[in-house]
Amino acid sequence: MFLDNVVNFVERLSDRFREENIFNRQWDDREDDAVEDEIEASITAGLAASSLDNDVVDASAPLKAVGVDFKVKFNAANHHCEKFELVHLKKSTPVIRRGGSFTIIVQFNKGADLKKNQVKLYFSFGSNPSAHSGTMAILLVTGKKMFDKSYEKWDVRVENQEGTKITLEVQVPVNAPVGVWRTAVEVTPNGDNTSSKNILRLDTLTYILFNPWNKHDDTYMSEEDYRQEYVLNDIGKIWVGSYPSGHGRSWVYGQFDDVVLPACILLLERSGLRPEARGDPIRVSRAITRMVNSNDRDNGVLIGSWSGKYDDGTNPSEWTGSISIMEEYIMTKKSVRYGQCWVFAGVVNTVCRALGLPSRVVSNFNSAHDTNFSLTIDEYFDKKGEEIDGYRFTGNTPGGIGDSIWNFHVWNDVWMARPDLPPGYGGWQAIDATPQEQSDGIFQCGPASHEAIRRGETEYKYDVPFVLAEVNADVVRWREDETELDGFKILGSNIRHVGKQILTKKLGKHEESRIHDTDKEDCTGDYKQPEGSQAERMILLAAAKRSRVSRRAFRIPSKAIDDVSFSIEDVERVPIGDDFAITVKAENTSDQKRTVFIYLTAASRYYIGTKAQLIARAEGQFTLAPKETKSLSLPVTANQYYHKLVEYGMVKLVALCNVKETSYSWADEDHFEFLKPRIKVEVLSKAVLKKPLRLRFSFTNPLNFSLTNCLLTVDGPGLVRPKKIPIDKVGAKAEMVKEVDVRPTKEGDTTMVATFNSKELVNLSGSSGVITVSSS
Repeated sequence: MFLDNVVNFVERLSDRFREENIFNRQWDDREDDAVEDEIEASITAGLAASSLDNDVVDASAPLKAVGVDFKVKFNAANHHCEKFELVHLKKSTPVIRRGGSFTIIVQFNKGADLKKNQVKLYFSFGSNPSAHSGTMAILLVTGKKMFDKSYEKWDVRVENQEGTKITLEVQVPVNAPVGVWRTAVEVTPNGDNTSSKNILRLDTLTYILFNPWNKHDDTYMSEEDYRQEYVLNDIGKIWVGSYPSGHGRSWVYGQFDDVVLPACILLLERSGLRPEARGDPIRVSRAITRMVNSNDRDNGVLIGSWSGKYDDGTNPSEWTGSISIMEEYIMTKKSVRYGQCWVFAGVVNTVCRALGLPSRVVSNFNSAHDTNFSLTIDEYFDKKGEEIDGYRFTGNTPGGIGDSIWNFHVWNDVWMARPDLPPGYGGWQAIDATPQEQSDGIFQCGPASHEAIRRGETEYKYDVPFVLAEVNADVVRWREDETELDGFKILGSNIRHVGKQILTKKLGKHEESRIHDTDKEDCTGDYKQPEGSQAERMILLAAAKRSRVSRRAFRIPSKAIDDVSFSIEDVERVPIGDDFAITVKAENTSDQKRTVFIYLTAASRYYIGTKAQLIARAEGQFTLAPKETKSLSLPVTANQYYHKLVEYGMVKLVALCNVKETSYSWADEDHFEFLKPRIKVEVLSKAVLKKPLRLRFSFTNPLNFSLTNCLLTVDGPGLVRPKKIPIDKVGAKAEMVKEVDVRPTKEGDTTMVATFNSKELVNLSGSSGVITVSSS
């Protein structure tokens, strides 16, 4: 009942939804004559005036409240909530933050004498509110002019009384549950004569949010520029790709759109999180991580897919931001198809910022998925040097689902106090809505304290061991060897590969360049000590000792003479359609000849680390004279690789080397993503409020054949809501150009974001800043 009424409320207050026939259900405006107890049970349907009129006073009639003005825009401005579109609709909705106060004006049918008449305000939350659980407040209006209760309690004071109106200021506790609250006004004309009690039940729902501006709130951030970025900025950037050529992709969070807050409430209702727990950012953020995904079949926001087949939904690379996703979620009340980690993280950021929980999107390049909590990623190769996917050790037998390294993985940091942990463990906490393992029997992850991760303190909740492995596991490589008891010989380990770089958007202005991305912030140091340092090694080894599984992986490999050094040349930036080569250099540092075997492979990969198709393979044997250096290269042409690529155009190069005389073995790998053209977004005229503005979107097809089934998607807060535009086929090496007219609805800086997908070429994106000025 509560959830249905929330959705119905959205129907009534959104003129745009009604005009576009997004909802078909009709509002039930029956009058409800229930007694006071029913106020505590459900949202009632009676409509109370939100604007007050001076009615003719009937002195003989009993006193009653006839309307309430919630001073929506005034209160929103005082609570840093003026950007929410719900505040500005014709049927405006109050949006405020806890830990502050807000003003309402109550109108009575005649002048109210607070000494003779008893006036109470009811504020209730959830389907079964109670004062004991903190989900019900009953405030007696005594006429006092000052608050006299602590910031953890509800309070009310009289600000002004004039004629039939009383202006009241209400104090909201700093720990109040976050979500929609209901309001009622009760009047007992003679103070204790309950038979003449009158109750005005209001259908206006008030959103109460976390308050990072209040030093007593667990989400408090002391710096204003941090609050501007991590709470109020509605456009950001998500880093994707392969290290070191990862690039930023613009994303419209759109947390102020009128559909977002109602969708957040739908999400929290479905999470099963008790109403009284929704004031705790720890439990709220944990619930968000399980409800933005639908892994537990709990009607979460998004269904994840990495298959490359999205005909029954939306290709993840088509999304420009969260608004379309949230709109579809609340419109259909079904999980949206499809998302991937960076889409999940974008939606999480929207939900968190909408609810007032400071958050940022974090991208980890070379992100580990440790399936057996060994703090290592084990990679297995056969005798020919080809990687064996899907292996992990269970006892002494390899099998099951193996460890993996994602080219990039995206999650979120949220800012909060951690009273459940020792002092010093608050601040940024990692949460992940693409959980790859269950936590407490549910697919959820975090909040994991950065401080606990940096210290390797895996005993602290939540999910610190998993995040620690994601950013700092060792890569251990094994090769088939029948002389070993478990059938594999350890080749060695790479302590620097995982968590190569962790990026988030820097404070301040959005940067449009794909190549330079000067708005990126390297936050690797927030998660771990400098890679390879003594402190980093000691922390990881100390954490590994706590795990029985880790002992095998961290064992010392059999000693072999290491007098031939190998290196693989990095492949960083290859435009799609160009040829490339994988090259390994071998240097004999000894005074004796050495016989070297080298195996090289190139394979297309999904960004989550799984192999797609083998592209090319080469092997060679040669002799190195003392102090001699030689190289082996594997050239790969565009004709060889193009039709074997999968959606993000990522390739993994592996080199496996062996020295005959010393039995020394070495393995290494390199990852890269083919560069695709950037969509150029041009603003063709001055952007003026409510005036037509023409934008041009263009790029050049880099391929020797046409692009078909083309779709351009554009999105820009205050410019245009997410819009899909079919495009005619784009010829070989031809330019795609599309001009679009928009009409700005908000003044100030914003960003226009565009994506392009076709059958032959996917995941193109681009953006441009737009400054809209007043027509005057």
